[in-house]
Amino acid sequence: MAKLEDYAKTERQREVVKEWERSDRNASRAAIKLAITPSTVRNIISGVKAYASAAGFSDAWDATAHVPEGEYVVGRSIYTTNSDNEKVWLKTRRKLETAEKEQALKAFVDQLNSQVKQAKKTPKPSAKGKSNDLLPTIIIGDAHIGMRADGRETRGRDFDSKIASAEIIESIDSLVEAAPAASHAMLINVGDFTHIDRAIPYPQTANGTPMDSDSRIELIMRKAADTMIHGITRMLEKHGNVSVVMARGNHDSETTIAIAMILAYRYAKEPRVTILEPNGFFTYTTFGKNLIAITHGDKAPGRRLADMLPRLSVWSKTSHRYWILGHFHSKLAEQYDNSVVLERFGTLAPADSWHASKGYCSPSIMNQIVYRRSGGIAIRHEYEIPGKDYEPDHEI
Repeated sequence: MAKLEDYAKTERQREVVKEWERSDRNASRAAIKLAITPSTVRNIISGVKAYASAAGFSDAWDATAHVPEGEYVVGRSIYTTNSDNEKVWLKTRRKLETAEKEQALKAFVDQLNSQVKQAKKTPKPSAKGKSNDLLPTIIIGDAHIGMRADGRETRGRDFDSKIASAEIIESIDSLVEAAPAASHAMLINVGDFTHIDRAIPYPQTANGTPMDSDSRIELIMRKAADTMIHGITRMLEKHGNVSVVMARGNHDSETTIAIAMILAYRYAKEPRVTILEPNGFFTYTTFGKNLIAITHGDKAPGRRLADMLPRLSVWSKTSHRYWILGHFHSKLAEQYDNSVVLERFGTLAPADSWHASKGYCSPSIMNQIVYRRSGGIAIRHEYEIPGKDYEPDHEI
């Protein structure tokens, strides 16, 4: 029976594959035995798996077949009989178990973390003139870093990872400048921070919807993490402490967890930064008399969200209750009969080809809300990226 090690090209590759197998396919444990880094183990294993796939061997399915030159194994098909006694092919794809997903995600994050420097503890800016009664909160709407849009096709702005990051940074810098200096501030990502959640066998969302992507998933994640780090750094320059909320979107459910883990690693030794890693799909925080709840906005309708908050133990201790959402790329505010205010925020990203074909368009705006400890909102700020006027195709 064929084994993965049979497809190694060198003795060193074969040695790494064998030790990886003996270590229950754990790259970190194998790396210790081999005196190399876990990322080196993973890179070698990925390479050997690619050789095996090209030769017709599927490590996931433990099967071998002849594969035409230039093709590789992506799944499994079963030849069977349907209820009408007809012969049919069923195409299947292996579904990863939860533990396998978690292991793969942790391995990927470990690899990225090996390239991330931990932030050093920084001195707080002078407390003089900083308010304990205000909470400046910057809300990043669906950022879609990694989305590709051609303005000639969409009749809007060109867009890619580099542009997305630059526009987010420009907006955050402006909003930090406008904010009152405070002892504490909050940075909220409402989800869909990245455009895709995975890239194999094609760029796709967490739900498997194919997407136009401008880069590899690891480069998109690096750009996304760097963008968040810039925002945190700028806020630390003005405010005493910063809390960061990372909500999971329908485009980036697993990627958001990975980026939150990267940020938690970077700021592990910086007590002024708190990274709230995604715990399910809802995050709750309080500031004085304010109850602030955050979710992407794709899981439950507004009425149901409003009815969730009275179940929280802090409900009776607060007088102002808010939901912060994204998802729909447009702004909306609703107040329910139990006093809950649900507010939906737009996006800086322009329309991609699909949204443009449906006629969707909205201004590219990032928002900042300054909450008052005694309850309610003290002030709001907006920063808008200018749009692009449509030009006629022809003039007579």
